[in-house]
Amino acid sequence: MKFKPPPKRKKVDPELSSSTSHGESIVNLPSGNRDEGTRKEAVVHETRMSEALLKIQQARNYAVAQAQQDCCAGNFRIFDSPFGNYLVPVIPSRSELGG
Repeated sequence: MKFKPPPKRKKVDPELSSSTSHGESIVNLPSGNRDEGTRKEAVVHETRMSEALLKIQQARNYAVAQAQQDCCAGNFRIFDSPFGNYLVPVIPSRSELGG
């Protein structure tokens, strides 16, 4: 028995999407053979993505504020991963310090 591969998904053209001032993205789909349900699903998906990005930004800002509160006045970098955001201190080498 052969199994059928899952159907391929179409990528949304970046020219067709736009962002609103409230952080919600609305995708303008071509009016060809798309129905109203598909348009609503696209708007909901884009809104969920923007909410996820907002949560990441808030977590990043919280990590920076927490590091500054702990008297970490030095340089640090933020690494985003699917498992969370990491705030890592950057320790300069002697050559970077000019010594």
